[in-house]
Amino acid sequence: MIRTIDPMDDDAMRQVFEVGVAAKSLDRPWFEAMPYDAWLVGRRTVDDEEREVLLGSFGADGSCRGTLLAFIPTGDNLDKLYVDLDVDPAVRRHGVGRELIGAATELGRQHRRSCLMVDAYVPVEGDRPHPYDAFAAAVGFRPGWIEATRHLPLPVAQRRLDHLGAQAAAAYSPGYRIETYAGGVPEALLPDLAQLMSLLAVDSPSGEIDFEPEQVTPERLRHNYEREERQGCIRLSALAIHETSWAVVAQSDIILPPGETVSASQIGTYVHRDHRGHRLGLAVKVANLQYLQRNYPGRRFVRTCNADDNSYMVAINVTLGYELVERLVTWVRDI
Repeated sequence: MIRTIDPMDDDAMRQVFEVGVAAKSLDRPWFEAMPYDAWLVGRRTVDDEEREVLLGSFGADGSCRGTLLAFIPTGDNLDKLYVDLDVDPAVRRHGVGRELIGAATELGRQHRRSCLMVDAYVPVEGDRPHPYDAFAAAVGFRPGWIEATRHLPLPVAQRRLDHLGAQAAAAYSPGYRIETYAGGVPEALLPDLAQLMSLLAVDSPSGEIDFEPEQVTPERLRHNYEREERQGCIRLSALAIHETSWAVVAQSDIILPPGETVSASQIGTYVHRDHRGHRLGLAVKVANLQYLQRNYPGRRFVRTCNADDNSYMVAINVTLGYELVERLVTWVRDI
C-alpha cells in the first residue's frame, strides 16, 4: 500500500530513514548517513520554492518497504518533478519500486509536470547495463546524463595547496580577491551570491534536459543557512570578488555533516561566465580546502560530482587529487 507520510509522524519517519540508509549503503562502503536527528530537521523544514512530498510503500504488517521523496519546484522549472527512490534491499524485485514510480507519475500529473527525473549511484566498473539501468528502462525511463563521483583523500599536502593557490593567484591577481566564510556569508554579499547561484543549473551539463535559472534569493540562502545550523552542519564558502565592481563572481561550498561523520561534501562550484579564464574555479576550491584543513581537521575525504563533459571542473578536481569511485546516473521520462 502506498501512502503519503506526514513528516511529523515519528514512527514512520524512523522507518523512512532506516530504509534510506539500507538502500543507499548497499555495495557502497564509503556511504555515510547523516545522523537521524539532523536528517529529520531537513525533512521537517519547509522550502517555499521547492515543495516536498514523501510517499511510502507499506506491507500488511505496517513495515515500510520503500520510499519516494518528490521535489516539486514552485517558482521555476515548473515542468519538472525530481524524485529520490529507495527500496529496502530485502524486498527488491517485488514490485515496490515500480509501484512507487507509478505513484510519482500520478503526482506529476496532478501538478501538471511533463518531465520526471530520478537518479542513482552505480559502480564505475562492472556489468552494464546495471540492474538500476534495467529497472529504469522497465518503468519507462531513458538515460539523461551521467556524472562522475570522486573522493579527495584528506589531508592534502599543504605545500601542494600553496603551490596550486599561487598558480591561481598569478592568473586572477590583480582584479579579484578570494574570501572564505563558515556558516554562511555576510549579509551584504547575499544578493550577488544568490544571483550567481541561480545560474548554476543552467550552465551545468544535463544532457537533453534544459533548465531555467533557479529562483535563488537572499531569503532562500538565509533559510538554508538557518536549516543547516539547526542540523548541526557547517557550510564552508569560498568566494571570488571582482575588485572593480565588487560583485561575487565565483563560489564554492563544502558541507560538513554533524556528529561523528568523517566525510565532507563539495556541493557546488561555479564561475560566472563573464569572469572565466582567470583560474577562479581552482582558486575558490583551494581556498576552501585550506580553510577546511586549518579549522576542521580530522575529515578523511571530500566528495564531489561532475558531469564528464564538464571538462574544466573535472580537470581541476583531478589536479587536486580527486579519485573516481562511482557514477551518478540520472534517468528521465515523459509524463
